[in-house]
Order: sequence, then structure tokens, then C-alpha cells
Amino acid sequence: MISQLAPAPATRPGELIDAHCHLFSLPMLLEYVEAHPGENVRFEQALKERKFGRWGDSLPELSAEEIAPWYVDRIKAGGVTKALVVSVVPDSQYMRDFIRAANGHVHALCNLDPRAPEAPELLEREIKAGFKGVKLLPVNRAYSVSDPACRPFFDKAAELGVSFILHYGVSVDTGVDMRYADPIDLSPVARDYPDISFVIAHFGAGYLDSVLKLAYQCKNVCVDTSGTNNWMDYMAYPMTLAQAFERCLVSIGPERILFGTDASTIKPYRTWIAYQQRGTLEEMGIPDDDRDLILRGNAVRIFGLDD
Repeated sequence: MISQLAPAPATRPGELIDAHCHLFSLPMLLEYVEAHPGENVRFEQALKERKFGRWGDSLPELSAEEIAPWYVDRIKAGGVTKALVVSVVPDSQYMRDFIRAANGHVHALCNLDPRAPEAPELLEREIKAGFKGVKLLPVNRAYSVSDPACRPFFDKAAELGVSFILHYGVSVDTGVDMRYADPIDLSPVARDYPDISFVIAHFGAGYLDSVLKLAYQCKNVCVDTSGTNNWMDYMAYPMTLAQAFERCLVSIGPERILFGTDASTIKPYRTWIAYQQRGTLEEMGIPDDDRDLILRGNAVRIFGLDD
């Protein structure tokens, strides 16, 4: 019997929200491949092998209604009160069903191609279905958000009050096109849509310098801290997690930093990343109110996770 989740209460100061994590399952990938045959070799291979990711981990074979309580149990065991899943597949009924079943304990961002003529209409439908915003992958999907073809989509996003997470920089996806990796591409969009919040994932994944310059010009640009942040190993100069936090705190302030782990469903929840990042902030002596903004409050405000 599938357990029914009670509605999630509002979070409180001191609790933890993971504002960047993932959900992969066999039924979700199957739904996408059946609707888009031949468009994603990686997903098709994952279905054949029933495994996914760099290390070939097993995909959960759970329905949306089954995976919701399973997902909530995972984050609760990791000390997380609520989570925000960043979807990587567009127009997914599986994800819509998951949102309903999660009942406010886990929210989600939808995924789509902002260049598509139907993107504004799809965005409106997704927000009505319960998605809290949009995840865009310019470097993975090889497009520029500054492309004029995206403007009708951003017009609709501004009308709806939608917020974004965007992946720039390096990626575990070996098919990325690094010509689209620099967050500076977001500059004219962030400038022209000042009421939209744009969160750059993973401290910019190797492009922190660009993120901070962009955030200087555009006060609606934020960062999230998600992932192992192993991009630091590929910098031309030494960089630590504490230094990344310090540069963001000095440059843009605690109101524009969101905590995340980049955890998935094909490996155990990334409790160690939560421990590492909370510990780093404590060691840095960040005041309690500012820590709460980073670890909870900003995600609530930007994506409406307590609404």
C-alpha cells in the first residue's frame, strides 16, 4: 500500500532545504523515450541497461506515487526538511504526479526548451500543474538564453513571476558544448527582466568569476552551492569551499546564496555535502540569521516553497 503524505507545514528557522537535487527513475525515462524516440541516446541506453549515471547505478522502478514517500524518507533521514527537484525532462506527467504525491515536502522545477514556439504555453501549463519554476541547461543543450527566440518565453515567465535555476560551466554530461558554458550569456536577459530571479547552479561550476561580475550588474542573479564542487580541482588557482562562500558573501551577500546538494535517486542521499557545507558556514562564523537565509530562507522566498 502506498503511504499518503500529509501536507507539509511551513519550514522554520534552523531547518534545512535542499534547493537543488534530482529525481531519476525507470518509468520517468521510459515516458520520455516513448514520447521522443531517438532524441536522447543516453536515456535509451539507460533503459536498456536499467542503470544510469557515470557509475552505472540502478534506476528505481517506482511509480510517481510510490517514489514520493520514498524520496521524502530519504531527505528526512539526511536532516533535510524540504527539497527542490530540478527536472531534466520536459513535459513529464510523471513529474506532475510526483509533485502532487509529495504534497509540499518536495517541490520541482520544470524543464523545457526556451527557444521552442510552444515554450510560453507549456510554461503556463507547468506552473498551473504545481511546478515552482524552471531549470534550464544551456551548456548541456547547446543554446544561448540571449537568443532572441527565447524572448517570448521570458516575457511569459515575467508575467507569471517564475524563477529559474540555470546550469552553466562544466558538467558530468560528456556531451556538453563548452561554447555555451559562460554565465555572461545571461546578462541581457537578467538585465531586461529585473523582477525574475536567476540562480546559477554550483557556484557557476568553474565560472564563479563570471557569476560574480554578472551579479554585480544584475541584482536578480543568485548562486546555489550544490554538488561536490569538484570544479575547484580544475581552476588555474587554488580554491576552497570556504573561499567560494567568502567571495559570494562579500560580493553579493547572504540573501542571494542557496544551499543544495545535487543529490540524485541513483545513489544514497548526499548527507556528507550537507554536513560539509553547514560545517563550513559555522567555521566561518556566519551569523545565525545569514546561515538560515542560505540554508532555508532564500529558497522559500525565491521559489515559494512554503506556499
